[in-house]
Amino acid sequence: MAGHSFPAALTLLLLHSTTAFYNFQGMSKNQQSVSLRAGSNTMEIIQTRLAALDLALPPPGAPKANYHLIHRDGDLLYLSGHLPLKTDGTLVIGACAPSNVIAGDQSEKWLSTEQGYEAAKHCALNLLSTLQSYLSTHVTTTESASGVKEAADLSNIVKIVKLFGIVRSHDEFVEQHLVMNGASDLLGQVLGSDVGGCHARSAIGANSLPLGICVEVEMIAKISDE
Repeated sequence: MAGHSFPAALTLLLLHSTTAFYNFQGMSKNQQSVSLRAGSNTMEIIQTRLAALDLALPPPGAPKANYHLIHRDGDLLYLSGHLPLKTDGTLVIGACAPSNVIAGDQSEKWLSTEQGYEAAKHCALNLLSTLQSYLSTHVTTTESASGVKEAADLSNIVKIVKLFGIVRSHDEFVEQHLVMNGASDLLGQVLGSDVGGCHARSAIGANSLPLGICVEVEMIAKISDE
């Protein structure tokens, strides 16, 4: 801070931080929620971002085995692994391989990092579709002014907390993290960097995945129903 010694500047910083904390603590629960989500999304903004990317949410899918697509625990939603299902109903099949392997074997079973990236984007879109379906049918919000309850939507996502991705890989493929950028980038573009783009993440490789898919992504999301 210009014009202040370091001790004085530190004191001022602590004072401002403490004041902000107690102001926040003095808010009602609903005010705190609004404060935390200041500048947050609306469904219209999210739809506009999707349209600008020439994308649309696919129809929500169904489990492929004996499990649920989503489980709620408090304000956290745990989403099972989602597949790279395209809007035409087909899956992205194959294994990611380094360029030298692809060049030496033109088989369709090998996918480039860029193709894996695009597949991970499809996983993210399907995750968002599941979230939208769940929020609109299982979660209601209360409009503070009128007290009217209405269905929640993707704008009620406070934060994407974590992604976990599994990439079907050739033994020599080491760019699983770059494949998973497809999911991370898509979420940041659609939900905004503060909500969708600052999550924790892990990415691993596997020699086989269900149905021959090239990537599977699961998610933890935090929501607000205020």
